[in-house]
Parts: sequence; C-alpha cells; structure tokens
Amino acid sequence: MKSPAYSSVSLHNVTETVPAEWTEEGERLCRVPAAVGAELNETARERVRCPTGSEIRFVPGSDDTDVEVTVSAAEETHVRVFWGVFQPWEPTEIGPEPETLTLGVPDRLADLSPGTRAGRFDRRVCRIRFERRTGVALHDVSGACRPPRESELPDTRYLAYGTSITEGAAASALHTDYVTHVARRLGYDALNLGCSGSAYCEEAMAEHVAGRDDWDVATLGLSVNMANTGGFAPETFRERAETFVDTVAGAHPDTPVVCVTLFPYHDDLTAAGDAEHAAAYRTALREVAAASPHENLSVVDGPDLLDPTGLTADLLHPGDAGMATIGDRLAERLDAVVE
Repeated sequence: MKSPAYSSVSLHNVTETVPAEWTEEGERLCRVPAAVGAELNETARERVRCPTGSEIRFVPGSDDTDVEVTVSAAEETHVRVFWGVFQPWEPTEIGPEPETLTLGVPDRLADLSPGTRAGRFDRRVCRIRFERRTGVALHDVSGACRPPRESELPDTRYLAYGTSITEGAAASALHTDYVTHVARRLGYDALNLGCSGSAYCEEAMAEHVAGRDDWDVATLGLSVNMANTGGFAPETFRERAETFVDTVAGAHPDTPVVCVTLFPYHDDLTAAGDAEHAAAYRTALREVAAASPHENLSVVDGPDLLDPTGLTADLLHPGDAGMATIGDRLAERLDAVVE
C-alpha cells in the first residue's frame, strides 16, 4: 500500500490506516479494511488490526543518508529492522510513546562486493517488520527516501490465511514462522492474513482475499480454530470451507490455491482428545477440494507437513523447529504447483 500521507515509503501487508486510539496523530496499520473487519467475528476483527508481518519499506536516497521513522504501539512490543534479507543483531522496543528510529544502510552492506548474493530483496530496501502482539502506528517519516521499486522486491507474492499457527504465535520471532520460511525458501514476498483464535472461514474474509489482485499463490490453513475452540461441527466446517475455497479459487482461476488440513494437535495425540473429530475435519477439506470444479485448487495434509515433535508443549502450536519443518515441506509443495 502507498499512503498519500507517507508517500516516501510503502506499507507492506497493510490495506488501510486509521487513527490510532492510544496516541495522537499516529496512523494505525491494518491488514484488512475496517469494512471487512466489521463483518468478521469479534476476535478476528481485532486481529486484522494488528500488524502481523506488516512492514514499513523504503530505500534511502544514498548509502550515506539517514532516514527517521517515528512509530508507536498500543503496548510494548518489538520491531526488527531488516535491510533486504539481512536481519538486525537485536530487536528494537517500542511502546505507546512515539519512538523515532534513525536508519541508514549499515556500513558493511553498503560495501558489499559486486556479485555477492544478497537474496530476494535488494540490500538497500529497509524493512521495518512488526510482530503480531499489538497494534502499531506510523507517525512520521523524514529524510530522503523513496518506496522500493518492483525490481528491488521479489517477483512472486504469497498470501497465507489461517490461524494463530499462520500468525506464528509460538515462534520465537515472526521471521521464524512457517510463512516466512516458505517465502525465504522460494524467493517470495509474504502476505500474512493469519487470525489467531478466529479463523472461521468467514465469507467476508473469503471475498476480501478473492477481490485482491496482489498475490500469486495462496495457502488456506483450515482451521483448527473451528475444530478446537470454535465449537463447529464437521458438517458446518465443510459448508463454510467449501464456500471459502470456492470463492477464493474461483476468482483467481489461473492462480494456485492450496488448502492445508489440520496439523497434528492434541485431539490426535492425547488420551482425552477426539481423534475422530480431527480426522473428520481433514476428510471434509480433502473432499471439498476433490469435488471442486476449480483446477487451480489442491490440498495438502497437515500431518505430512509437521511431525508431532515439532509442536510446543501445548500440543497445538508449532515451535521454531516445527515452523521450519512446515516451511520446508510446504515450500516443496508450492514449488511444484507454481509455474
């Protein structure tokens, strides 16, 4: 997104800015427009107003230019300033009081030898990356800079919808989640539309994803929230999932859409669990994909992407090792379906 108020930067994985509630003058970064959020369940409505995988991006006027970016957050959180693919030594803390970051191309990256492999982003693209925990606002940008050009960014955009697993809830940092692993492995740019605790296959979200023209491949992780905490029977899930995937795949007939069934979780693994319930959900999504008329739609089984040992102790969320495994295996699947 390019904001008229901040024309010298681009806002990645942001579709709308609104006035921040916790501070004066700041513009809150939202992954989904408020008009769409209003049609979602209450938890999802708030989650899409948090900047999971959102970025402020710019290229300084020269390698000697410093750019000042002022940001704040509703609660204390971390941001990480990447230069291209190169991650920072440590995160930066921000909170409700506006914080001004002074940013310039690091000396050694400025001196990078010609021909050095620098990854899927140009090394001079500054990427201020935000975590999932809380809302973030942009207040000001000063200094000579411009939005990145298409030639400085990955050619392919990967959109991921799903639960807190997609949002990277148990990853030690957002850049260790499976969505980022997939993007890194395949040279993609990631758009994260994970909705922790609230990915209920809602029609408004399906129509939003279907109406976008900024993605080239999508994965739909459907949906342990409905199986685990949402109280949805498998038959209700089947109906919602069918509408969701047909809406998305039908609007992009030449674009791969890959459904992901439930990863292994406590219903499969504990004596108190309900393995038949989990199996019914996986069967429903496989049958929805098999019956779909859309040739661009396919399905991959979550248990094929993750071993139970990759989970955290809650036996629901993958940890860092599990995220890496999902990322590697899912990347192989996407590489096979993306031309």
